[in-house]
Amino acid sequence: MSLTETERPSNIATDSGFKANDIKEGYQMNEKILNEEYKIWKKTSPLLYDLLYTYSCDSPPLSIQWLNDFKTSINDNNEQYIEANLLMGTHSIKSQNFLKLVSICVPRTLSNDYKQSELQSNIPNSLLKSRQLRVVREWNHPGEVNKLKINKFNNFAASHTNSGDILLFDINDETCKTHKSTLKFHSKEGFGLEWNPHLNKKNLLLSSSEDCKIALWDINFEKLSNELKPSRIISSHENIVNDISWNKSMETVFASVSDDSSYQIHDLRLSTGPIVHITNAHHDPDSDNQFNFPINTVDFNTDIPSLFATGGSDNSIQIWDLRNPSIPLRRFSGHQAPVIGLKFHENYLLSSSIDNRVLIWDLNRLEEGEPDKRKSDYLDPCLSYMHGGHTGKINDADWHPVLENLMATCAEDGLLEIWRPAHLGDEYIEEEQEEEEAEKNEETKDGETKTDDVEMKD
Repeated sequence: MSLTETERPSNIATDSGFKANDIKEGYQMNEKILNEEYKIWKKTSPLLYDLLYTYSCDSPPLSIQWLNDFKTSINDNNEQYIEANLLMGTHSIKSQNFLKLVSICVPRTLSNDYKQSELQSNIPNSLLKSRQLRVVREWNHPGEVNKLKINKFNNFAASHTNSGDILLFDINDETCKTHKSTLKFHSKEGFGLEWNPHLNKKNLLLSSSEDCKIALWDINFEKLSNELKPSRIISSHENIVNDISWNKSMETVFASVSDDSSYQIHDLRLSTGPIVHITNAHHDPDSDNQFNFPINTVDFNTDIPSLFATGGSDNSIQIWDLRNPSIPLRRFSGHQAPVIGLKFHENYLLSSSIDNRVLIWDLNRLEEGEPDKRKSDYLDPCLSYMHGGHTGKINDADWHPVLENLMATCAEDGLLEIWRPAHLGDEYIEEEQEEEEAEKNEETKDGETKTDDVEMKD
């Protein structure tokens, strides 16, 4: 029997209701899983961390970065501790936004330059009683701080605004409450920003934006004007340029990644365009779907000039070697959503994603090969640690450049977390100790053999 005209709208409404209910149930189920995972993490966190501080912010910070410098302080009980400094940007729609320099107290044991005999056996009482963030200084900021980067040579900070402008702040200037200069070029907001890591090129800053362009800024810190223009424009990408990274060994070389699914390598000594241009760089080789995904983030390795990593919306991280730029050296699969942040530190790689997770990868295990993804319980041997302390998309993550294994993460859940993973790298310490012990045993055996030879001669 056919449906009448009056019945059809009712059935259509019913179908729409079913779809709406399915979406609602899926959302509720996802929230339930997130809450359960967070409860499990919270119960096990005392075993997973040497240190874990959690701060609730008035609004979710979009960007954070550690400063290199720190100082050792002594409390009233003659106990020593470290004051580490962190720069963070606020993200508020209704109220004034700020760039904030905050101080965090951490145990003295995190510093590498203290001898084991000098270490205290317990955490100072001052740290146990108070772990509050102390605001050292703050600067007014027009709109939210999309991205911030600190020049490690002079403590000038650059921030990417939601209007496309880039602002320069002098962190050392205690009297100034606003930015020193405005860098004007980009017509849309962006997130790509990085200072040149070489001392003789410390005046160079790169920026990228949703206007599909990369700008190079040559900044004279001694004679800053109120408004600056870029010294060079690069327009080699066909879509949004999401991130950029200077090569840590070659001062004129940098990488860029884009929504056009390509990565490019540029050399400022040449004006003929990128020296490497790899299209369709992120797709799943094990899938029949050959869709090419946007690439969101890139970072060069600090020690190996040819090695760099990219993270994409295919949820993967790819390790590349410039000596063979068309094929990734290795592919990491551990995130369940797009990868939006990467940070190399020695032999480790820190990755962050909108799956609420921050992962640490051990590049020393690259030779062990990729796991068999056909197995349901496969686990990448390079995956060394997972931080599960957030219930919202990770906005930014940073590894302290000096203090041992000290991390900072911020997310859309409004939390800023300072943490140090337990046992990270312990296997290498154990291996070194075993090697030293084996060498001592060999020396002892050699000494005994020589003694026996002498006695036999006598």
